Amino acid sequence: MEEFLVNAPWGLLKIESVGSQGDIPDEDPNGRPVSANEGCVAVAVLHGDFGSVRVRVGRGEREGCGILAFEGVIACPSRMIEISDIVGDNSYIQLPVEADSVALTVELDKLEMAEIVTVKIK
Repeated sequence: MEEFLVNAPWGLLKIESVGSQGDIPDEDPNGRPVSANEGCVAVAVLHGDFGSVRVRVGRGEREGCGILAFEGVIACPSRMIEISDIVGDNSYIQLPVEADSVALTVELDKLEMAEIVTVKIK
């Protein structure tokens, strides 16, 4: 599992296909920290002005070490998944995937202002 620290401007991370020009999902109307559409997952985290966020990315099954905030599938036509800041200025990691769609889970250490995000690609 890869692990790195990010300073997230706007307090949001984005998970999507590399080169995607799709829409960023709207904020969840129920106040949940993760929102998604067919091509992108947006994760609310600790704002960069207040500190860093530890992001853990791996493959395989859900580990169960955090609060499950998202489980689903997104389109990935480039066959490369990317985690970046919400506007895409800072690409934190890019990983190859084997299909045009990717099943993934997102776990958080806490539901508000998460400081640890675990992304598992299935």
